[in-house]
Amino acid sequence: MNQHLSSEQIARWMAGERTPAEEQHARQCPECGAELARMEAALSLFRGSVRAWSEQSIAQPQAAWKPAPVAHRWGLQPMRWAVACVVVLMLAAIPLYRNASEKQRQAELAKADAALLEQVDAEISRAVPATMEPLAKLAAWDSMPANQGDGRTKQKGGLVQ
Repeated sequence: MNQHLSSEQIARWMAGERTPAEEQHARQCPECGAELARMEAALSLFRGSVRAWSEQSIAQPQAAWKPAPVAHRWGLQPMRWAVACVVVLMLAAIPLYRNASEKQRQAELAKADAALLEQVDAEISRAVPATMEPLAKLAAWDSMPANQGDGRTKQKGGLVQ
């Protein structure tokens, strides 16, 4: 074997699955031998720790893990309710705010529509369009009898000749 052992080959070695070529390489290569020795030392330390812990837990069953008392969690309960109430109130206030702003916008639109209608009404109610007012001033549309005034005769349409 020309190359060093891969991480997969080392993992299989630790599991007990090794080929004769890998065993020969581990005996001849100082780097791979040192890596295998380091891994075996770490596993033996872990094995020793687990055995010591299990022996201790068998000897002292009351020292087993127990959940924390629930009493300290009740201290946060009122705070949770307060936060929940604030969130609910905010969620209720959002539609109210939107409704009020929509009503205000509709009132402004109604006011603008009323002003526009007044302008249209003023333009429509004129007897003569604004562009023709100078011409209307030239023509006399008075209702005086024909014999009064400056002696001119009046035709049927009211225009002075």
